[in-house]
This record gives sequence, C-alpha cells and structure tokens, in this order.
Amino acid sequence: MSNFSREPGLTPADDMELAPEPASLAGATVASLFEAMVQRFPDRTALTFGRQSVSYRDLDARAGLLAHHLKAAGVGNGSLVGLCCERSIEMIVAILAILRAGGAYAPLDVSYPEDRLRHMIEDTAAPVILTTRAEAGRIPALASRRLVYIDEPVTAPAGASTELPELGPRDLAYIMYTSGSTGRPKGVLIEHRSIVRLVRNTNYCHFDETEVWLHYAPLPFDASTLEIWGALLNGGRLVIAPSKASLADLGRLIRQEGITSVWLTSGLFNAMVDERLEDLKGVRQLLAGGDVLSPTHVRRVLENVPGCTVINGYGPTENTTFTCCHVMAPGSRIEGPIPIGRPIGGTTVHILDAELKQVAPGETGEICAGGLGVARGYHNSPETTAEKFIADPFSASGGRLYRTGDLGRLRPDGSIEFLGRRDNQIKILGHRIEIGEIETAIQEHPAVSQACVAVHADGAGGKRLIGYYLAGEGLAGSNELRSFLATRLPRQMVPALLVPMCAMPLNPNGKVDRAALPKPDIAVDAGSAADDDGADLETMIAGSWRRILRVPAVGLDDNFFDVGGDSLRLVSVHADLERRLKREIAIVDMFEFTTPRALARYLRDGGTDKTQLAARRQADTAKADRQRSSFARFQRAHAGPGSSMTRGK
Repeated sequence: MSNFSREPGLTPADDMELAPEPASLAGATVASLFEAMVQRFPDRTALTFGRQSVSYRDLDARAGLLAHHLKAAGVGNGSLVGLCCERSIEMIVAILAILRAGGAYAPLDVSYPEDRLRHMIEDTAAPVILTTRAEAGRIPALASRRLVYIDEPVTAPAGASTELPELGPRDLAYIMYTSGSTGRPKGVLIEHRSIVRLVRNTNYCHFDETEVWLHYAPLPFDASTLEIWGALLNGGRLVIAPSKASLADLGRLIRQEGITSVWLTSGLFNAMVDERLEDLKGVRQLLAGGDVLSPTHVRRVLENVPGCTVINGYGPTENTTFTCCHVMAPGSRIEGPIPIGRPIGGTTVHILDAELKQVAPGETGEICAGGLGVARGYHNSPETTAEKFIADPFSASGGRLYRTGDLGRLRPDGSIEFLGRRDNQIKILGHRIEIGEIETAIQEHPAVSQACVAVHADGAGGKRLIGYYLAGEGLAGSNELRSFLATRLPRQMVPALLVPMCAMPLNPNGKVDRAALPKPDIAVDAGSAADDDGADLETMIAGSWRRILRVPAVGLDDNFFDVGGDSLRLVSVHADLERRLKREIAIVDMFEFTTPRALARYLRDGGTDKTQLAARRQADTAKADRQRSSFARFQRAHAGPGSSMTRGK
C-alpha cells in the first residue's frame, strides 16, 4: 500500500485522499500572499544583502513600479520573461515584478554556453529579458527581445493603465530548465499553487515571520523556490548570499545575520559540517538534499548543534522542489541509510510496478508523485509531457501523477527509502543530469563515432562523470574534445575524465555493457596535508588539488576544471589553501586563476589580503548605496497620488 498522508504517525491506507486545501489558501497566489505579508509587516525587513536592507513596504513599491513598466512593455498573463542576473536585491524585485505583471520568470544562467542560452531564450519566446548592464553583454543577441536593466530606474509610460492583471492559483509562476535525454534541456512549467503548497500549511519545516532564511541556491536551481518564498510568503527575512561565496563566507554570513533556516546540497552540507560546524550553531533548521545524505554528518549536526532539526528533502523539479521529507529532530537516533521520509502537505506518493500497479510494502517500485506540486508539464513538449505526467488512477478528483523514474520502497515505519534510478539519469552537485544529453553532445563532434557516459565513485563520497568515446582522424585528443563540450554543456555536465576507446564492450544484445567499461583510478589515497608544506607555492597548490580531487597527479598548467574539479571541490580547495597559507583568499579569484601556476603567480604578486578584501567589500557596498539612493530619489519623484506606482485591484 503506497498512498500516504503527510500527517506523522498515520499508517498508509488505500482510501487516503489528498488533504483539502485550507479555505484561506484556496485561491492564493504568490502575489496575493506576498501582498498579505506587506499588509501585516510593512516595516519588517524583507531582504538583506551586504549592508543593504529592504522592508516589505519598500520591496512592494519597487516591484510594483517595475511591474507596471513590464506591463507597458507587453508582459501579461502567461508571458514568459527571461531573468538573467546574479543574486541581489534587484533580482528579487524583478521576480516579484514579473509575477505581479502576470508573467512567469524564466531564470537564465550566463555561465551556460551560448548555444544553450540561445535555445532557452528561443524556447520561451520571451519578449522581455530582465538583466543588468554587466550581464547584458553575455546574453545572445536575438531579434524581438527587449532588454530591461533592473539596476537602473525604470518608468511606465505616461498614461499607462494602473491596473495589474488578476491572478489565479493555476497561473504560471516560473519555468525551470532541466537536463533532457534528447540532447536539449526541457522547461518545467510550475504554477502558483505549487509554490504555495511548498511553503504554506506544511509540517515538514517551520515557516513564520521569526525565521531568517539563507538564499544561496542559484535561481535556475529549484531549491531557490524554497529559500525565497519560504521567507517572503511568511513574513520572514531573506539574507542573500553573494555569488561564489566560500565556506568561510557562508559561515560568517550565517553567524552575523542570525540565519535560522538553511538549505544545502548534500555535498555542501558535508563540507560545512567538516569545515565550519561551529558556524552552524545558531541554525534551527538545516535542510539538505540533492543526493544521498551522509548519516555520519547528520549525527555530527544533531550532537553538536543545539536545538537544530535536520531535514532530508527529496523531490524532482517537476514536483516543485520537495515531494518527501524526513525530519530528524534533536536527539534522533541515526541508524543505517537515511530515508527520504513521507510526502509533504498537499502531496500523495505511490510506489508502482512496471504496469503502474501498487507494489507491496518492502518491494521495490517507481516513486510516482501526485497532488498540488505536480507541474503543468514540459514547455513545447507534449509527447514527453504525456509520457511522464499521467492520469492518477488513485484520485477521485481526476488528478495527475508525475513518474519520477526514481526507485523506492516502503519501510516498516511508513517512510520511503530511495533506491536509485531506473534509467540513465543521475544527480551531480544537486543537479539532475540526463546521461543521454552528454552522450549526444560528445557525438556531435564530427570525429566522434560513438560515446558512452558512466558515473564512478571517487572514494570520498562524491561522484565523477566519465566519458568514453570512439574517434577517428580529426580529433587531436581529449583536451580538444573537452573544449568542444565546454561550448555546449554547463560546466557540471562536462565529464571529469574523457577516455578514448578502441571499441566499446557490448552485451549479448549488442548494447554497450556499461559494467564492463574500464574504471579509471580516481580513488587515490588522499595522503598527508603536510606533504607539501615546505614546497614552493605552485607545488603546494597542486598538492592541495591532488588530495582533494583524488587524482594521481596535477601539473602546474593543468586547469582545475579539466582534471575533475567542480564548484563544490573548489570550495574545499579554497578552505584548505586558506588554512595552510594562513590568509584570506577571495574565492572568486580561484574561478579566474584556474591553474596552479596562474594562481600562485597571482597570490605571490599580492593576491587578495585582508586589506584588499575590505576595500573590495567597501567599494561594492558604496556602489549599492549609490544605486539605492538613486532609486529613492526617483521613487519620491514618481510615487505621488495617481502615479504609475499605484496598484490597481
């Protein structure tokens, strides 16, 4: 029996239906709930970013002004609006403005290759893209796309209507792109009601005006949905972390701002527990997910962070961030694998066999999710939508189920245990990745005739993508292929190793035998941190990389991201180098100087010491203050009675 209620202590029953939505939320939207918070807490701080703070009243006013500007630019109900910027107060203003204007936000990451960004912009047919002057040059130039700069004052044309559209719970709120097995990312369409279900009337997490939430997840990653709206739809405060923050930066921010609720990918969760456990001691709720959670690290938090609850969250983007959660309160005993728990409020889960029939408790089946979190479908992809979003045969109200492709089983205590995938989909750094998309990209190289991608453990609890390929003349080697892939795939999807093959191993059916592919030696002994203490700076950096990446050797001109590095491992290297050099290093510089030789030369020439860090932060703060003052002057000039900032009802 596999249909669950979210209420603790209840056993599964075949006749359980989705709990009715509270009357107060029946017609709720993100915009209406935010407006209710503005009415309740007008002067409470809504956002903090560096030295900037914005109240609910001011955030509402800024979003209202931009919403009218967007409406005048043609944004209306159902419009998809591109949003391309780093985390900032302006980004939150832009999201609210898009929703208030009736549109849905489409996050765009400028770190993506140009072809991928171009596809996403063309797929959304976004008439308007909101961005900053700094980011605008990295957006592919496309006809009929209007750029609106959110770091500059905007106005609605004189005489524009003051009415903004009425919204309903089934209106679209955002589109988020995930990896696609066909070689192209696919856009998941999420409605307002699904966000409301995630952060209101739920018992997996505490949501109210006393919580201070950290916003660290990139906007194109759906954990940002929990962070942003968990705070702003409940009267809480959202603290925005700077982009490319180090572990030390995060720890400092958590302490200084009194952050109480934090969501981290499982890998970053492990790193924070290993390196900055003391910084977590004011946190009341620590949510983690995106991959299997380490019982050892969970125990360390429960034993060393007083009063902190750890929550293992599971869910695909297609079911709006979370489907199930396993709540571990202070004093909980952690034994064996950590389950993904029970469905959250407004959610049902069934574990089904290949014929879509319920399996018995303890048997393995596919996890299928129903309820208010289920997405509308995939944008411009009716065939894939019909395949993955099916009629819910267990619902009397004609609902739908999303087939997650994940395998699970019901445990005797009523919780669900995650057992892996039934296909070639994986998760790396919390990002869901279709192996088929990577294989397609490799095979797009004219010299490659066949490709296969596999995942191998790295010996430190992490995963590495390994690409195997058959190539003829015209390919100089793996470095050329890696450069080729970098123009087509996001960094986290480029394999850590590319292995040329003379032939692919085949099974009796003639398909590639993935189990017979050679396993690279990536589980290298980490060695001693003292091995390179007396060495020159280049060798010290290379030694740090070698130990943390667990590779046999690192050359002085090897690129960090070409020898198996990624953003999470860079955070670990950064912490290691700061500890050994006994100085602060701006982690953003490590994204720029990506070989041991280049990084050593930069640090030897002065790099970024504490004085320079302070100067840089002061300059950033001064710039932000100038922008805020400019807006305030503009607001005073245009916010009088009858102005375009007056919100229509």
